[in-house]
Amino acid sequence: MNIVIPLRAWFLVGLLVGVGEFSKAQTENPVQKGHTVVEEPVPVSNTRGEIVPLFWKASIDQSVVMLPLRNVEHFGIQDYDVDGATRVRELTITTGSRSMIRIYHIQPLVPLKETAERVERLRQIAEGIADEEYDLPVKVFPSTTHVHMVEYRVPKPEMVDKLYASLESVMVDYHARTLTPPQRGATVKSVSVED
Repeated sequence: MNIVIPLRAWFLVGLLVGVGEFSKAQTENPVQKGHTVVEEPVPVSNTRGEIVPLFWKASIDQSVVMLPLRNVEHFGIQDYDVDGATRVRELTITTGSRSMIRIYHIQPLVPLKETAERVERLRQIAEGIADEEYDLPVKVFPSTTHVHMVEYRVPKPEMVDKLYASLESVMVDYHARTLTPPQRGATVKSVSVED
């Protein structure tokens, strides 16, 4: 008895055999014979990485300053006299917003009875009369202060310096985050100008 298989059936058989051989060829590894079935998650190797801060947070008594580091445009410390009666040591921080952040320590320079005399000397300075006794910028409240500011007062001038050092360190870490920690220090070029 002759069995006649139509040509179309032979084509399908050949196709199935070919697909089986193709898939077998795709799954075979010439280095490793056979297949390994993984039923548990593949173990992940530990990656050592350093987290770079994105925010700076300073707690000042009951107040808190929180800054996204990407928004800090400028920061610095200065000393100045206000109306000839008080001396201020101040950390100023500018951001992309219209407000400036001021963190300062303020101390009186003279007793109250001498304040009127100093205010008169400041008036003379403002009118262009030179006074070499003053070696610090002079600000007259409120005309030389900033309209848009957020202020924080600290009880000791050393606290202003500590906050500045903290902010400088975190800003270097943030902006030089692609460098190793020993390389980051080289990203700041300092200069000191003194008499």
